[in-house]
Amino acid sequence: MSRFKNIKKTFGKRIKRLKLLAFHSQQFSFKSNPKKRIIICFNGVVPHGGLVDRLKGIISFYDIAKILDYEFFIQFDTPFRLAVFLEPNQVQWQMNRAAIKYHPLKTKILYLVNDFECHPLQIIKDSKADTFLVYANIDYSNTLYPEWTTQEKEAHWRKNFNMVFKKSALLNSKLKAVENEKYIAFHTRFTSLMGDFKDTTALVLDGKQQNVLLEQLQQKIKPILEDTHYKCYAFSDSIRFLETIKQRESVYLVEGNPFHMDNFGGDTPIQGHLKTLLDFFMLSESESIYFLKCGKMYHSSFSKYAAIVGNIPFKMITD
Repeated sequence: MSRFKNIKKTFGKRIKRLKLLAFHSQQFSFKSNPKKRIIICFNGVVPHGGLVDRLKGIISFYDIAKILDYEFFIQFDTPFRLAVFLEPNQVQWQMNRAAIKYHPLKTKILYLVNDFECHPLQIIKDSKADTFLVYANIDYSNTLYPEWTTQEKEAHWRKNFNMVFKKSALLNSKLKAVENEKYIAFHTRFTSLMGDFKDTTALVLDGKQQNVLLEQLQQKIKPILEDTHYKCYAFSDSIRFLETIKQRESVYLVEGNPFHMDNFGGDTPIQGHLKTLLDFFMLSESESIYFLKCGKMYHSSFSKYAAIVGNIPFKMITD
């Protein structure tokens, strides 16, 4: 990374930390907490990432709270209330904004979005604060358990996820309304390449390149369909890809338009966010997941973590 980019990145982080300090100091209090606690926050003051990024941060800091025997809470009200779709299971984690107070000496704000280098457990252990307001979107399993195998880390992540969350009655009913038979799934991530999805990237392929990419993907999907007797569902961030592959091949789609969770409109109805949760748990409940990547397409952890939650086979198919 160039010196200019490093300076820009450092400056951006400082600005975000100042914004968070200004936001939380509005609820100033000198009251101490009887037990140390970690509160991971999703309030829209800064970008938080998509659904899976948010889940990574949540599970990482739940794990740290468990290790340290701290209380653990989630404040998630933007762009929707998390408990509408994912309710507390064995951990009573719900906390609203009004309950979060800022003590100038005993509250520490941790802005760790896209910070892959830090050791969050050590940061918290070394601090004298009793309340940690966390902004994070990273799975820190590799940092916390460097000697574990991939399978051990995934099993641990899944166990923690199921300790923290259970699907709400609303989400369960919507999932059952989509499909009751067994199915496989494939997933693609284009971000801005097809010109139909707003993300942090800006590259848009021209029409010819888009058509070539669609053809390449179709040729990778054909043998998957020929080799299974199950239904096949397609998941993607590109409406154009989904509509095209449905016209060309025998695949099924989940109704609704995909969009990034940080790029929501203030009037986005709850059904818009339901689509993201349906996609994730439809993937997690499939028989197997195929992640397809050709050319300039992007990697995605969305379907990979769905496979971890569902404990199902995951296969990446590339050029």
